[in-house]
Amino acid sequence: MAEALLQVVLANLSTLIEDEFALITGVGEEMKKLSSTLSTVQAVVEDAEMKQIESKPIQDWLLKLNDLIYEIDDLLDEYATETSKLKQKNSKFGRYTPNQILFRHKIGTRINEVSEKLDEVAAERAKFHLREMAFRERPIEVAAARETGSILNESHRQVYGREEDAEKIVDILVNQVNDNDEISILPIIGVGGLGKTTFAQLVYNDRRVVDHFDVRIWVCVSDNFDLKTLVKAMIESRADCAPDLSRLDTLQRRLWELLNNKRYLLVLDDVWNEDQEKWCELKKVVACGSNGSSIIVTTRLKKVADIMRTLPSHQLTGLSKQYCWMLLRERAFGQENERFPNLEAIGKQIANKCAGVPLAAKTLGGLLRFKREEKDWNHVKESEIWELPQEEYSILPALRLSYHHLPLALRQCFAYCAIFPKGSRIKKQELIYMWMAHGYMSSRGALEAEDVGNDICDELVLRSILQYDSDADTTTLIMHDLLHDLAQSIMENKIPGAQAQRTNVRSASHSKIRQVNLRKKLVAFPTGSQSEMDMSFILKNFFRLRILDASWTGINELSSAVGNLKHLRHLNLSGTEIRSLPDSLCSLWNLHVLNLDDCEKLEVLPKKMRYLINLRHLFLENCDALREMPSKIRELTRLQTLSAFIVGRDRGQGLEELQWLKLGGNLKIHHLDRVKDPIDAKKANLGKKENLRRLFLDWGSNAEYLVRSWEEGIEMDEKLLEALEPHPNLETLLIRGFKGRCFPVWMSNSTLDKLVEIILLRCHNCLHLPQLGELPHLKKLILTHMENLEYILEEAAVVRSGNSLLSPSQPFPSLETLDLRYSPNIRGLIKEQVTMGSVKAFPNLEVLYVEGCSSLILPPLSTSFKKLKILYCGILLLASVPKADLLNLTKLFVNLEENTVGTCTLTLETLQSFTNLKSLGIYNAAGELSLPEQGLQHLTALEELYVFECPQLVELPEEIKHIPRLKTVTLQNLPKMLSSLPDWFGDMTSLEELYIDECPKLASFPTSIRRMTNLRYLTVKKCPELERRCERANGEDWHKIQHVRHLLIGEQL
Repeated sequence: MAEALLQVVLANLSTLIEDEFALITGVGEEMKKLSSTLSTVQAVVEDAEMKQIESKPIQDWLLKLNDLIYEIDDLLDEYATETSKLKQKNSKFGRYTPNQILFRHKIGTRINEVSEKLDEVAAERAKFHLREMAFRERPIEVAAARETGSILNESHRQVYGREEDAEKIVDILVNQVNDNDEISILPIIGVGGLGKTTFAQLVYNDRRVVDHFDVRIWVCVSDNFDLKTLVKAMIESRADCAPDLSRLDTLQRRLWELLNNKRYLLVLDDVWNEDQEKWCELKKVVACGSNGSSIIVTTRLKKVADIMRTLPSHQLTGLSKQYCWMLLRERAFGQENERFPNLEAIGKQIANKCAGVPLAAKTLGGLLRFKREEKDWNHVKESEIWELPQEEYSILPALRLSYHHLPLALRQCFAYCAIFPKGSRIKKQELIYMWMAHGYMSSRGALEAEDVGNDICDELVLRSILQYDSDADTTTLIMHDLLHDLAQSIMENKIPGAQAQRTNVRSASHSKIRQVNLRKKLVAFPTGSQSEMDMSFILKNFFRLRILDASWTGINELSSAVGNLKHLRHLNLSGTEIRSLPDSLCSLWNLHVLNLDDCEKLEVLPKKMRYLINLRHLFLENCDALREMPSKIRELTRLQTLSAFIVGRDRGQGLEELQWLKLGGNLKIHHLDRVKDPIDAKKANLGKKENLRRLFLDWGSNAEYLVRSWEEGIEMDEKLLEALEPHPNLETLLIRGFKGRCFPVWMSNSTLDKLVEIILLRCHNCLHLPQLGELPHLKKLILTHMENLEYILEEAAVVRSGNSLLSPSQPFPSLETLDLRYSPNIRGLIKEQVTMGSVKAFPNLEVLYVEGCSSLILPPLSTSFKKLKILYCGILLLASVPKADLLNLTKLFVNLEENTVGTCTLTLETLQSFTNLKSLGIYNAAGELSLPEQGLQHLTALEELYVFECPQLVELPEEIKHIPRLKTVTLQNLPKMLSSLPDWFGDMTSLEELYIDECPKLASFPTSIRRMTNLRYLTVKKCPELERRCERANGEDWHKIQHVRHLLIGEQL
């Protein structure tokens, strides 16, 4: 770590020495002396870092050196900041201005002081007899060609040597415990790095396991075995979103609703808890599954396995030498066809040193990935690190060796990841910003610092040191626990305030703290302290901060003392209650990142923000109370991210402010209704912003239209949108409040071939859409409140050659999701379709949502429908869907409200099409609900029926009992339901789960419910009389339901 930081400081020194201002202020000679001493120390640091593992004195010396390097780094940062300010004030400066004389004296004194300290530390190196090694920075080696489908892609990587183990576990789960009444718990034990998680994933994703279990849940436990946290994680894994719940009992009920009556597989990965009581509490919560429900536990500790298991533990052993070599070879050579016999011989000897641990083989393979010289492979094989004492399956030598062979830039970036708790999902972009804040990288040639950071992330992934959370998500990173341990051992005490262990702020060395996370308490505050008090203390004392994260802490005011943090690069205030920012914020010369996302009460930004000339990223998502932008944003020439821009009424607040900004990522432009001339919109220069990926154009309120006639406003909007043509690299376009009748031609321009999503909201006057069907990669189209729109396409486009019609092009060739809402005049998707050959519109459409489109009739579409949701459209729309389009439908959610008909009917013809339907939801039927008896028999796959919010529904149609495989029935918010369920309800003997909620008139169960012997789960909520009658032992209906194993009556489990 010291070696990497030394290189950064020496590079900064070199730049400052060459600067003209260093000569004029007279500090150039002092800097040269400092640089020379640092270079002599640098020569022995690499040897010292290798030997510190066995030598405590060397370790202490490196820590002392590390502290001093940070002090020098801060001094150079102050010098660079002050000189930049003086340069800006004086384009022509003289040798003897008062400011320069004072500055020269102050900085010269401090350089001399730190030089004396450095001389003392440098002199100590002699007693350690360290070898001087010529410094040679290893460049970051980049693969010649990176492809997303390469052998290193996690989804395609071979798992070696675990086939027999996997077969054994799959057989136990699918065949041997299928009829077990109690939960089966199977621990997998093995030392760290042995591949327990990978092995569990192999089982979890086995096709037989996927088909066997109704629900699969994966939770990474680590050392936090907290019941509420685990229940939340399980709900999130099942529901794909974080539950917005705080009470444990509410969370337990939600989990119970997700799991009961289902055969589930729960994987608890990386468990350390040895408290049996905690395990018993969790076991009670999940004891609601059907027969065959199972839990897999991965752990390093036999004691943990013995506490939890109901089945014999499976001990995972090390890989054979052959499998270790195969894994190392795969990582080292990828998919290269060329053979390297000389390297393979050495590689097998290295693999033998991996002690059977896959992580060791994988990491060393990543280390050797770009090396094709024998000397490099021999250097790894013959390293002294292998001689350190090690236990069976010890992995630390291999990991330390991999670390020491990383280029310096990668070393410090890897070690920095120790600041995140184990098991964290690390946002890639946020990590890069933090690296930048500490000076780990800068621009390189044509690459910005952010691009360099992105390359470093990719390299760490390629070297198997970091991993992407999934193949589909390359924005989130994770790190193996053992690599986290290594990073933490390297990082310990290296960045004051950033280490993961807590340090009491009152006793910390305020002059050294460089990073504070107020929310996650990376630096802990005294018990009972409040966020506002903590923040005030920080701003007054931690004057060397580079990063300050106070996100989601509830603070409502930021002190003007923030202006004293002259080193601050990264300020995160997202999710706070602040209404304004102090003017002193604008003196933060070095600020790179200002995150104000989700500051919903923020009303105004400082007027002088244009002075933040080094600001690169300004995040303003969901700042709905923000009224205007500060003037002259254009002067922030380094700005790359401006997530929101509000068009103002005053000079310096118009669209022309965006002209020369090289913005990327997301951009939302609000209040386009304030633009007075389309020429101003052209000046925004959106067509040149090649890094923009998501553009949101919002016209806001109608206030500005009061000064124009209605027709003038429509014409103005059309010209304005025409002038806002974006760059072809755009991927998502969202337009809201546009008043024009027609959209510009550029929206269907073939040059916008990267558009994957278009969202049009509240474009009330729109009569026609452009030819969106010609966009080759459009996957998602959302249209909401388009009251005058009749068709998505007026006609299908055709391909012509001269005057001859060749063939129609396929409209919407890539569209997967179509969402139409509250557009009552939409009559169809295509008005006139040219039919030639087998060409068909929407060939890949899978998901269709229709709400409030009562005039819509659907034409023949694709046969790949999987989800269909129809609300406030009437049964006529559903009946209009061709049967062929419903063959693959598995989920149907339909609203049956009819304004003129008292009885809503699903026809026999319609129902016969749903042969693969598993889930049917019926919502808001205005009158009686009628279902054809014979049609229901065709629903051979239907397992779930939901009937809810039907205000006039008095009783259920008897035809329901003819659904052959129905397992779950949910009745919710049926205020007029009769006082008792019908006697025929007991004929549904396949039913396993019955959920009744908000049916206040329902007062009793029929005696026939006792015939429902498969009913295992019964929930009754907000049905006062029925709840009373179902009270345990004493209720009149208790004898009817006591055979049901899992009961939730009111608030009682």
